[in-house]
Amino acid sequence: MLAPFLAVDLFITIIVIAVVLKLRGSGFAFGFVGKTGTVNMEQLRALTTFAREQHARIGEYMRANYSGMPEQLPSVITALLDELERTAKEQNLPLDRAMLKPMLASSLRMHGIGKPRERDEAFLRVA
Repeated sequence: MLAPFLAVDLFITIIVIAVVLKLRGSGFAFGFVGKTGTVNMEQLRALTTFAREQHARIGEYMRANYSGMPEQLPSVITALLDELERTAKEQNLPLDRAMLKPMLASSLRMHGIGKPRERDEAFLRVA
C-alpha cells in the first residue's frame, strides 16, 4: 500500500532534481532521447537507487539524532545533508546540496518527521 506512494514521490523527486539541474545550466540533464550530456538509463537507475537507499538511512539518522524539538531541526538537517553529499561523491554521483535538499525534504515528509511548517522553516535556514 505504501509502495505506490513511495514510487510517485521518488519520481517527483527525480523530476525536481532534473529541473534544478536544467535551471542551473548544468550539462547533466535528464533526457531519454540519447543526446550528448544527458543521463542514460544506467545513471538514472543509479540516482533512483541512491534516493531509495538514502530514504531508509535518513529515517534511521533522524530517529537517532532528532529529538522532535523544532529548533534542533536545522542543525540535524545540515549534518545529514553533509553526510548525503559525501556519500553521493563517494559513489561518483553529481549531486550537490541544492539537488539533495528536495530528496531529503521528500524523505522527511514520508517519514513524518516534524510538522510541515517546521520542516519548511528549517530548510529555509539550512545553507
